Amino acid sequence: MARKERSWNQDFQTYMEEIAKHPNYRGLPIERKRDGSLSWIATAKSKVGQARKQWAENKALELNFTVQPGVYAQVMREIHPTKIHVCQICGSRMSIYYHYPSANFLKAIERKFELEFTECDHVGDIWEQLLESGVEERTLKSFFVEKFGLEFIECDDIREIWTQITNRNYAEENASKPISIIKKGLVLDKNAIIEMCEKACRLCGKKYLSPGAMSNFPDRYDGFHTYNRCCRATQDKGRSKENLKSYTRDRRAYEYWSDGNINAANLFMGSSFFEGASADHIGAISLGFVHDPRYLRPMSSSDNSTKRDRLLVEDIEAILEVETTTGVFPMSWYSAEIWNFIKTKYKAVSPAVVATAYRDMLKQNMTNFMFVLKAIIDVENGRDFLITTLIEPKADYFEHSYAFDSNGCIIKETPRHRTERSKNEFERFARVAFESVEDYNDKENRHLSPDLTQAEMAVLRQLCEKIPTVNFGSCNELLKQLMIRIQERLIQYSVS
Repeated sequence: MARKERSWNQDFQTYMEEIAKHPNYRGLPIERKRDGSLSWIATAKSKVGQARKQWAENKALELNFTVQPGVYAQVMREIHPTKIHVCQICGSRMSIYYHYPSANFLKAIERKFELEFTECDHVGDIWEQLLESGVEERTLKSFFVEKFGLEFIECDDIREIWTQITNRNYAEENASKPISIIKKGLVLDKNAIIEMCEKACRLCGKKYLSPGAMSNFPDRYDGFHTYNRCCRATQDKGRSKENLKSYTRDRRAYEYWSDGNINAANLFMGSSFFEGASADHIGAISLGFVHDPRYLRPMSSSDNSTKRDRLLVEDIEAILEVETTTGVFPMSWYSAEIWNFIKTKYKAVSPAVVATAYRDMLKQNMTNFMFVLKAIIDVENGRDFLITTLIEPKADYFEHSYAFDSNGCIIKETPRHRTERSKNEFERFARVAFESVEDYNDKENRHLSPDLTQAEMAVLRQLCEKIPTVNFGSCNELLKQLMIRIQERLIQYSVS
Protein backbone atom coordinates (compact mmCIF):
# COMPACT_ATOMS: atom_id res chain seq x y z
CA MET A 1 0.00 0.00 0.00
CA ALA A 2 1.38 3.42 -0.92
CA ARG A 3 2.18 5.68 2.00
CA LYS A 4 -0.36 8.45 2.40
CA GLU A 5 1.14 11.87 1.73
CA ARG A 6 1.07 14.17 4.73
CA SER A 7 -1.49 16.96 4.53
CA TRP A 8 0.29 20.30 4.56
CA ASN A 9 -1.00 23.14 6.74
CA GLN A 10 -2.94 25.78 4.81
CA ASP A 11 -0.76 28.57 6.23
CA PHE A 12 2.31 26.75 4.92
CA GLN A 13 0.73 26.39 1.49
CA THR A 14 0.07 30.13 1.47
CA TYR A 15 3.66 30.72 2.58
CA MET A 16 4.97 28.60 -0.33
CA GLU A 17 3.03 30.61 -2.89
CA GLU A 18 4.19 33.92 -1.38
CA ILE A 19 7.84 32.83 -1.40
CA ALA A 20 7.69 31.45 -4.95
CA LYS A 21 6.24 34.74 -6.22
CA HIS A 22 8.66 36.98 -4.32
CA PRO A 23 11.20 38.84 -6.49
CA ASN A 24 14.06 37.70 -4.23
CA TYR A 25 13.65 34.20 -5.72
CA ARG A 26 13.30 35.23 -9.35
CA GLY A 27 14.94 32.58 -11.50
CA LEU A 28 15.20 29.92 -8.77
CA PRO A 29 13.82 26.76 -10.43
CA ILE A 30 10.53 25.32 -9.24
CA GLU A 31 7.90 23.28 -11.04
CA ARG A 32 4.20 22.70 -10.51
CA LYS A 33 2.43 19.38 -10.18
CA ARG A 34 -0.54 18.36 -12.29
CA ASP A 35 -2.92 19.69 -9.65
CA GLY A 36 -1.24 23.10 -9.80
CA SER A 37 0.54 22.85 -6.45
CA LEU A 38 4.23 23.69 -6.14
CA SER A 39 6.90 20.98 -6.26
CA TRP A 40 8.59 22.49 -3.24
CA ILE A 41 10.94 19.55 -2.67
CA ALA A 42 13.68 18.51 -5.10
CA THR A 43 16.60 16.24 -4.29
CA ALA A 44 20.10 17.65 -4.65
CA LYS A 45 21.01 15.20 -7.43
CA SER A 46 17.92 15.88 -9.52
CA LYS A 47 17.97 18.22 -12.50
CA VAL A 48 15.97 20.83 -10.58
CA GLY A 49 18.19 20.41 -7.51
CA GLN A 50 21.37 20.95 -9.55
CA ALA A 51 19.85 24.04 -11.17
CA ARG A 52 18.92 25.41 -7.76
CA LYS A 53 22.51 24.98 -6.54
CA GLN A 54 23.86 26.82 -9.56
CA TRP A 55 21.37 29.63 -8.97
CA ALA A 56 22.42 29.94 -5.32
CA GLU A 57 26.11 30.06 -6.24
CA ASN A 58 25.43 32.84 -8.72
CA LYS A 59 23.40 34.66 -6.09
CA ALA A 60 26.29 34.26 -3.62
CA LEU A 61 28.67 36.01 -6.03
CA GLU A 62 26.07 38.73 -6.54
CA LEU A 63 25.95 39.23 -2.75
CA ASN A 64 29.77 39.15 -2.46
CA PHE A 65 29.70 35.87 -0.52
CA THR A 66 32.54 33.39 -0.94
CA VAL A 67 31.34 30.14 -2.52
CA GLN A 68 32.37 27.63 0.13
CA PRO A 69 30.70 25.10 2.46
CA GLY A 70 27.77 26.78 4.19
CA VAL A 71 27.20 29.39 1.51
CA TYR A 72 23.78 28.00 0.49
CA ALA A 73 22.42 28.55 4.00
CA GLN A 74 24.04 31.99 4.05
CA VAL A 75 22.42 32.99 0.77
CA MET A 76 18.95 31.66 1.57
CA ARG A 77 18.96 33.30 4.97
CA GLU A 78 20.07 36.59 3.46
CA ILE A 79 17.39 36.74 0.75
CA HIS A 80 14.49 35.50 2.87
CA PRO A 81 12.02 38.42 2.78
CA THR A 82 10.54 38.09 6.28
CA LYS A 83 13.09 35.96 8.17
CA ILE A 84 10.05 34.08 9.52
CA HIS A 85 9.34 30.51 8.44
CA VAL A 86 5.92 28.86 8.54
CA CYS A 87 5.74 25.26 9.79
CA GLN A 88 4.41 22.69 7.32
CA ILE A 89 2.88 20.65 10.15
CA CYS A 90 1.14 23.11 12.45
CA GLY A 91 1.43 26.49 10.70
CA SER A 92 3.40 28.17 13.50
CA ARG A 93 5.77 30.99 12.57
CA MET A 94 9.35 30.95 13.82
CA SER A 95 12.54 32.88 13.15
CA ILE A 96 15.10 31.41 10.75
CA TYR A 97 17.83 32.82 13.00
CA TYR A 98 19.28 31.23 16.12
CA HIS A 99 16.65 32.59 18.51
CA TYR A 100 15.45 29.50 20.43
CA PRO A 101 17.01 28.06 23.60
CA SER A 102 18.70 24.70 23.90
CA ALA A 103 17.88 22.34 26.77
CA ASN A 104 21.12 23.33 28.52
CA PHE A 105 20.32 27.03 28.26
CA LEU A 106 16.84 26.42 29.65
CA LYS A 107 18.37 24.60 32.61
CA ALA A 108 20.74 27.51 33.20
CA ILE A 109 17.82 29.95 33.20
CA GLU A 110 15.84 27.78 35.60
CA ARG A 111 18.81 27.47 37.99
CA LYS A 112 19.48 31.21 37.93
CA PHE A 113 15.97 32.66 37.93
CA GLU A 114 13.72 29.74 38.99
CA LEU A 115 11.52 30.17 35.92
CA GLU A 116 10.74 27.60 33.23
CA PHE A 117 10.50 28.13 29.48
CA THR A 118 10.34 25.84 26.44
CA GLU A 119 12.63 25.23 23.50
CA CYS A 120 10.13 27.09 21.29
CA ASP A 121 10.09 30.32 23.29
CA HIS A 122 11.87 33.10 21.42
CA VAL A 123 14.89 34.36 23.35
CA GLY A 124 13.51 37.90 23.12
CA ASP A 125 10.26 36.77 24.75
CA ILE A 126 12.23 34.98 27.46
CA TRP A 127 14.13 38.20 28.15
CA GLU A 128 10.90 40.19 28.49
CA GLN A 129 9.20 37.63 30.73
CA LEU A 130 12.23 37.58 33.02
CA LEU A 131 12.00 41.35 33.29
CA GLU A 132 8.29 41.12 34.02
CA SER A 133 8.98 38.59 36.77
CA GLY A 134 11.15 41.15 38.58
CA VAL A 135 14.66 40.35 37.33
CA GLU A 136 16.70 43.56 37.08
CA GLU A 137 17.85 44.47 33.60
CA ARG A 138 21.51 44.78 34.60
CA THR A 139 21.37 41.28 36.14
CA LEU A 140 19.85 39.93 32.95
CA LYS A 141 22.48 41.58 30.75
CA SER A 142 25.29 40.21 32.90
CA PHE A 143 23.78 36.71 32.75
CA PHE A 144 23.63 36.69 28.95
CA VAL A 145 27.09 38.21 28.51
CA GLU A 146 28.65 35.70 30.88
CA LYS A 147 26.70 32.67 29.65
CA PHE A 148 27.52 33.29 25.99
CA GLY A 149 31.12 34.23 26.75
CA LEU A 150 30.80 37.49 24.87
CA GLU A 151 33.88 39.63 24.46
CA PHE A 152 33.66 43.22 23.36
CA ILE A 153 35.85 45.36 21.15
CA GLU A 154 35.19 49.07 21.29
CA CYS A 155 35.63 50.75 17.95
CA ASP A 156 34.58 53.71 15.84
CA ASP A 157 33.64 51.72 12.72
CA ILE A 158 31.68 48.57 13.59
CA ARG A 159 31.37 47.46 9.97
CA GLU A 160 35.13 47.34 9.45
CA ILE A 161 35.84 45.13 12.47
CA TRP A 162 32.83 42.90 11.89
CA THR A 163 34.07 42.24 8.37
CA GLN A 164 37.39 41.26 9.90
CA ILE A 165 36.09 38.89 12.56
CA THR A 166 33.69 37.11 10.18
CA ASN A 167 36.50 36.50 7.73
CA ARG A 168 36.81 32.75 7.12
CA ASN A 169 40.42 32.48 8.32
CA TYR A 170 39.73 34.55 11.42
CA ALA A 171 36.65 32.43 12.21
CA GLU A 172 38.66 29.23 11.90
CA GLU A 173 41.37 30.53 14.21
CA ASN A 174 38.91 31.81 16.81
CA ALA A 175 36.07 29.32 16.45
CA SER A 176 35.66 28.83 20.20
CA LYS A 177 35.93 32.53 21.04
CA PRO A 178 32.83 34.51 20.07
CA ILE A 179 33.69 38.18 19.83
CA SER A 180 31.22 41.03 19.63
CA ILE A 181 31.89 44.66 18.95
CA ILE A 182 30.31 47.82 20.21
CA LYS A 183 30.61 51.40 19.14
CA LYS A 184 32.43 53.57 21.64
CA GLY A 185 30.10 55.12 24.17
CA LEU A 186 27.21 52.85 23.17
CA VAL A 187 25.04 51.48 25.98
CA LEU A 188 24.16 47.90 25.10
CA ASP A 189 20.42 47.24 24.93
CA LYS A 190 18.47 44.00 24.76
CA ASN A 191 18.42 43.80 20.98
CA ALA A 192 22.16 44.37 20.67
CA ILE A 193 22.99 41.66 23.20
CA ILE A 194 20.57 39.16 21.66
CA GLU A 195 22.06 39.82 18.23
CA MET A 196 25.52 39.12 19.67
CA CYS A 197 24.29 35.90 21.29
CA GLU A 198 22.66 34.79 18.04
CA LYS A 199 25.88 35.37 16.08
CA ALA A 200 27.92 33.61 18.77
CA CYS A 201 25.79 30.50 18.16
CA ARG A 202 25.38 30.75 14.38
CA LEU A 203 28.94 31.80 13.52
CA CYS A 204 31.15 30.78 16.42
CA GLY A 205 29.83 27.45 17.62
CA LYS A 206 28.06 28.33 20.87
CA LYS A 207 25.34 25.76 21.61
CA TYR A 208 22.81 27.73 23.64
CA LEU A 209 20.52 28.85 20.79
CA SER A 210 19.13 27.12 17.68
CA PRO A 211 17.15 28.30 14.63
CA GLY A 212 13.40 27.99 14.33
CA ALA A 213 13.89 26.23 10.99
CA MET A 214 17.00 24.28 9.98
CA SER A 215 18.75 24.87 6.65
CA ASN A 216 17.94 22.39 3.88
CA PHE A 217 18.96 23.65 0.45
CA PRO A 218 18.49 22.74 -2.38
CA ASP A 219 16.03 20.09 -1.19
CA ARG A 220 13.56 22.75 -0.06
CA TYR A 221 12.88 25.70 -2.31
CA ASP A 222 13.30 28.39 0.35
CA GLY A 223 16.34 26.63 1.80
CA PHE A 224 14.76 25.50 5.08
CA HIS A 225 13.18 22.29 6.36
CA THR A 226 9.42 22.38 5.91
CA TYR A 227 8.74 21.73 9.60
CA ASN A 228 9.79 24.13 12.35
CA ARG A 229 11.40 23.51 15.71
CA CYS A 230 7.93 23.16 17.25
CA CYS A 231 7.26 19.93 15.34
CA ARG A 232 10.81 18.71 14.74
CA ALA A 233 10.70 16.01 17.40
CA THR A 234 7.23 14.59 16.91
CA GLN A 235 6.24 15.35 13.30
CA ASP A 236 2.70 15.14 14.69
CA LYS A 237 0.34 17.85 13.51
CA GLY A 238 0.02 20.49 16.17
CA ARG A 239 0.49 18.09 19.09
CA SER A 240 3.98 18.96 20.35
CA LYS A 241 4.01 20.29 23.88
CA GLU A 242 5.57 23.53 22.73
CA ASN A 243 3.05 24.09 19.96
CA LEU A 244 0.12 23.41 22.25
CA LYS A 245 1.58 25.82 24.80
CA SER A 246 1.81 28.50 22.13
CA TYR A 247 -1.77 27.75 21.06
CA THR A 248 -3.18 28.23 24.54
CA ARG A 249 -1.14 31.38 25.04
CA ASP A 250 -2.26 33.05 21.87
CA ARG A 251 -5.04 31.86 19.59
CA ARG A 252 -7.17 30.08 22.20
CA ALA A 253 -7.11 33.23 24.30
CA TYR A 254 -8.57 35.40 21.56
CA GLU A 255 -10.40 33.32 18.98
CA TYR A 256 -13.75 33.24 20.79
CA TRP A 257 -13.65 36.92 21.82
CA SER A 258 -13.91 35.75 25.42
CA ASP A 259 -14.43 37.88 28.48
CA GLY A 260 -12.39 37.36 31.64
CA ASN A 261 -8.86 38.42 32.55
CA ILE A 262 -7.35 36.79 29.49
CA ASN A 263 -3.77 37.84 30.21
CA ALA A 264 -3.92 36.44 33.74
CA ALA A 265 -5.45 33.21 32.40
CA ASN A 266 -2.60 32.82 29.91
CA LEU A 267 -0.01 33.35 32.66
CA PHE A 268 -1.76 30.93 35.01
CA MET A 269 -1.94 28.23 32.33
CA GLY A 270 1.83 28.42 31.95
CA SER A 271 2.54 28.37 35.68
CA SER A 272 3.92 25.57 37.85
CA PHE A 273 0.38 24.76 39.06
CA PHE A 274 -0.16 22.93 35.76
CA GLU A 275 3.16 21.12 35.63
CA GLY A 276 2.56 17.65 34.18
CA ALA A 277 -1.10 18.44 33.53
CA SER A 278 -3.33 20.18 31.03
CA ALA A 279 -5.22 23.39 31.85
CA ASP A 280 -8.96 22.72 31.62
CA HIS A 281 -11.62 25.41 31.30
CA ILE A 282 -14.40 24.29 33.64
CA GLY A 283 -16.76 25.83 31.11
CA ALA A 284 -15.53 25.56 27.53
CA ILE A 285 -14.69 28.90 25.94
CA SER A 286 -16.06 27.52 22.66
CA LEU A 287 -19.46 27.55 24.40
CA GLY A 288 -19.02 31.18 25.46
CA PHE A 289 -17.50 30.77 28.93
CA VAL A 290 -14.79 33.20 30.01
CA HIS A 291 -11.03 32.78 29.69
CA ASP A 292 -10.11 33.59 33.28
CA PRO A 293 -7.67 31.97 35.77
CA ARG A 294 -10.40 31.35 38.34
CA TYR A 295 -12.21 29.05 35.93
CA LEU A 296 -9.17 26.90 35.12
CA ARG A 297 -8.21 23.63 36.78
CA PRO A 298 -5.54 20.97 36.16
CA MET A 299 -6.62 17.88 34.29
CA SER A 300 -4.75 15.08 32.54
CA SER A 301 -4.25 15.66 28.84
CA SER A 302 -6.23 12.53 27.93
CA ASP A 303 -9.19 13.54 30.13
CA ASN A 304 -9.11 17.08 28.77
CA SER A 305 -9.07 15.80 25.21
CA THR A 306 -12.01 13.50 25.97
CA LYS A 307 -14.02 16.25 27.67
CA ARG A 308 -13.71 18.71 24.76
CA ASP A 309 -16.74 21.07 24.87
CA ARG A 310 -19.13 18.92 26.87
CA LEU A 311 -21.48 20.55 29.37
CA LEU A 312 -22.12 18.40 32.44
CA VAL A 313 -24.13 18.99 35.60
CA GLU A 314 -20.99 18.67 37.75
CA ASP A 315 -19.31 21.35 35.62
CA ILE A 316 -22.23 23.72 36.11
CA GLU A 317 -22.06 23.21 39.87
CA ALA A 318 -18.29 23.76 39.89
CA ILE A 319 -18.77 26.96 37.89
CA LEU A 320 -21.49 28.17 40.26
CA GLU A 321 -19.21 27.57 43.23
CA VAL A 322 -16.45 29.68 41.67
CA GLU A 323 -18.93 32.39 40.73
CA THR A 324 -20.25 32.49 44.30
CA THR A 325 -16.86 32.57 46.00
CA THR A 326 -15.10 34.98 43.62
CA GLY A 327 -17.88 37.13 42.21
CA VAL A 328 -16.39 36.69 38.72
CA PHE A 329 -19.12 36.12 36.12
CA PRO A 330 -18.34 32.90 34.22
CA MET A 331 -19.88 33.66 30.84
CA SER A 332 -18.91 36.13 28.12
CA TRP A 333 -21.37 38.97 27.60
CA TYR A 334 -22.84 37.63 24.37
CA SER A 335 -24.05 34.42 26.12
CA ALA A 336 -24.90 35.88 29.53
CA GLU A 337 -28.69 35.52 29.15
CA ILE A 338 -28.38 31.83 28.36
CA TRP A 339 -26.13 31.22 31.37
CA ASN A 340 -28.58 32.98 33.69
CA PHE A 341 -31.29 30.70 32.31
CA ILE A 342 -29.22 27.51 32.63
CA LYS A 343 -28.10 28.08 36.22
CA THR A 344 -31.68 28.55 37.40
CA LYS A 345 -33.16 25.64 35.43
CA TYR A 346 -30.53 22.88 35.25
CA LYS A 347 -31.74 21.11 38.43
CA ALA A 348 -35.25 20.80 37.05
CA VAL A 349 -34.17 18.86 33.96
CA SER A 350 -32.27 15.63 33.35
CA PRO A 351 -28.47 15.54 32.88
CA ALA A 352 -29.14 14.50 29.28
CA VAL A 353 -30.97 17.77 28.62
CA VAL A 354 -28.03 19.71 30.06
CA ALA A 355 -25.54 17.76 27.96
CA THR A 356 -27.51 18.13 24.73
CA ALA A 357 -30.16 20.85 24.60
CA TYR A 358 -28.36 23.36 26.84
CA ARG A 359 -24.99 22.73 25.25
CA ASP A 360 -26.47 22.98 21.75
CA MET A 361 -28.12 26.27 22.70
CA LEU A 362 -24.72 27.70 23.65
CA LYS A 363 -23.12 26.31 20.48
CA GLN A 364 -25.82 27.82 18.30
CA ASN A 365 -25.47 31.15 20.05
CA MET A 366 -21.71 31.10 19.41
CA THR A 367 -22.33 30.38 15.72
CA ASN A 368 -24.78 33.25 15.54
CA PHE A 369 -22.36 35.59 17.33
CA MET A 370 -19.54 34.75 14.91
CA PHE A 371 -21.93 35.38 12.01
CA VAL A 372 -22.81 38.79 13.47
CA LEU A 373 -19.13 39.65 13.90
CA LYS A 374 -18.42 38.67 10.27
CA ALA A 375 -21.23 40.91 9.04
CA ILE A 376 -19.81 43.80 11.06
CA ILE A 377 -16.25 43.23 9.86
CA ASP A 378 -17.42 43.44 6.25
CA VAL A 379 -18.82 46.99 6.57
CA GLU A 380 -16.97 50.28 6.55
CA ASN A 381 -15.44 51.06 9.98
CA GLY A 382 -16.58 47.62 11.18
CA ARG A 383 -13.16 46.55 12.37
CA ASP A 384 -12.61 49.88 14.14
CA PHE A 385 -15.96 49.47 15.87
CA LEU A 386 -15.11 45.99 17.16
CA ILE A 387 -11.63 47.02 18.29
CA THR A 388 -12.98 50.05 20.12
CA THR A 389 -15.89 48.30 21.81
CA LEU A 390 -14.78 44.70 22.34
CA ILE A 391 -10.98 44.54 22.23
CA GLU A 392 -9.55 47.76 23.65
CA PRO A 393 -11.58 47.50 26.89
CA LYS A 394 -9.40 44.50 27.77
CA ALA A 395 -6.22 46.61 27.58
CA ASP A 396 -5.83 47.05 31.33
CA TYR A 397 -5.38 43.30 31.84
CA PHE A 398 -2.18 43.48 29.79
CA GLU A 399 -0.76 46.31 31.88
CA HIS A 400 -0.08 43.99 34.82
CA SER A 401 1.69 40.82 35.82
CA TYR A 402 0.07 38.44 38.29
CA ALA A 403 0.77 35.86 40.97
CA PHE A 404 -1.83 33.22 41.82
CA ASP A 405 -2.93 30.77 44.45
CA SER A 406 -3.75 27.19 43.48
CA ASN A 407 -7.36 28.15 42.66
CA GLY A 408 -6.32 30.77 40.13
CA CYS A 409 -7.23 33.67 42.38
CA ILE A 410 -4.92 36.64 41.89
CA ILE A 411 -2.91 37.21 45.08
CA LYS A 412 -0.48 39.75 43.68
CA GLU A 413 -0.76 42.26 40.86
CA THR A 414 2.18 44.40 39.74
CA PRO A 415 2.57 46.94 36.93
CA ARG A 416 3.95 45.29 33.85
CA HIS A 417 7.30 46.25 32.40
CA ARG A 418 6.37 48.01 29.15
CA THR A 419 8.29 46.77 26.13
CA GLU A 420 8.08 46.92 22.37
CA ARG A 421 6.76 43.37 22.46
CA SER A 422 3.98 44.15 24.91
CA LYS A 423 3.04 47.29 22.96
CA ASN A 424 2.27 45.06 19.98
CA GLU A 425 0.05 42.67 21.91
CA PHE A 426 -3.17 44.35 20.92
CA GLU A 427 -2.24 44.24 17.27
CA ARG A 428 -1.74 40.49 17.72
CA PHE A 429 -4.97 40.23 19.75
CA ALA A 430 -6.94 41.93 16.98
CA ARG A 431 -5.27 39.95 14.21
CA VAL A 432 -5.99 36.57 15.80
CA ALA A 433 -9.53 37.55 16.76
CA PHE A 434 -10.42 38.73 13.26
CA GLU A 435 -8.73 35.74 11.60
CA SER A 436 -10.78 33.44 13.82
CA VAL A 437 -14.05 35.05 12.74
CA GLU A 438 -13.14 34.51 9.09
CA ASP A 439 -12.06 30.93 9.78
CA TYR A 440 -15.18 30.12 11.83
CA ASN A 441 -17.49 31.30 9.08
CA ASP A 442 -15.50 29.66 6.28
CA LYS A 443 -15.42 26.11 7.68
CA GLU A 444 -17.40 23.83 5.37
CA ASN A 445 -17.67 20.99 7.89
CA ARG A 446 -19.23 23.02 10.69
CA HIS A 447 -22.29 21.20 12.03
CA LEU A 448 -24.23 24.38 12.85
CA SER A 449 -25.19 27.23 10.55
CA PRO A 450 -26.36 30.69 11.63
CA ASP A 451 -30.10 30.73 12.26
CA LEU A 452 -31.03 34.40 12.70
CA THR A 453 -34.71 35.18 12.16
CA GLN A 454 -35.87 37.82 9.70
CA ALA A 455 -36.44 40.25 12.57
CA GLU A 456 -32.94 39.62 13.92
CA MET A 457 -31.45 40.07 10.44
CA ALA A 458 -33.26 43.37 10.19
CA VAL A 459 -31.61 44.55 13.42
CA LEU A 460 -28.23 43.36 12.12
CA ARG A 461 -28.72 45.31 8.88
CA GLN A 462 -29.69 48.37 10.91
CA LEU A 463 -26.49 47.98 12.95
CA CYS A 464 -24.32 47.58 9.85
CA GLU A 465 -25.87 50.67 8.28
CA LYS A 466 -25.21 52.68 11.44
CA ILE A 467 -21.55 51.66 12.00
CA PRO A 468 -20.10 53.81 9.14
CA THR A 469 -21.42 56.89 10.98
CA VAL A 470 -18.86 56.12 13.71
CA ASN A 471 -21.45 56.57 16.46
CA PHE A 472 -19.92 53.59 18.20
CA GLY A 473 -21.68 54.12 21.54
CA SER A 474 -25.18 53.70 20.14
CA CYS A 475 -23.94 50.93 17.81
CA ASN A 476 -22.63 49.00 20.79
CA GLU A 477 -26.01 49.25 22.51
CA LEU A 478 -27.68 47.97 19.36
CA LEU A 479 -25.22 45.04 19.20
CA LYS A 480 -25.98 44.14 22.81
CA GLN A 481 -29.73 44.31 22.17
CA LEU A 482 -29.33 42.06 19.12
CA MET A 483 -27.43 39.40 21.07
CA ILE A 484 -29.97 39.52 23.92
CA ARG A 485 -32.77 39.10 21.38
CA ILE A 486 -31.03 36.09 19.79
CA GLN A 487 -30.45 34.46 23.18
CA GLU A 488 -34.01 35.00 24.37
CA ARG A 489 -35.32 33.38 21.21
CA LEU A 490 -32.98 30.37 21.67
CA ILE A 491 -34.10 30.04 25.29
CA GLN A 492 -37.75 30.20 24.32
CA TYR A 493 -37.20 27.55 21.65
CA SER A 494 -35.45 25.23 24.14
CA VAL A 495 -38.36 25.28 26.59
CA SER A 496 -41.14 25.06 24.03
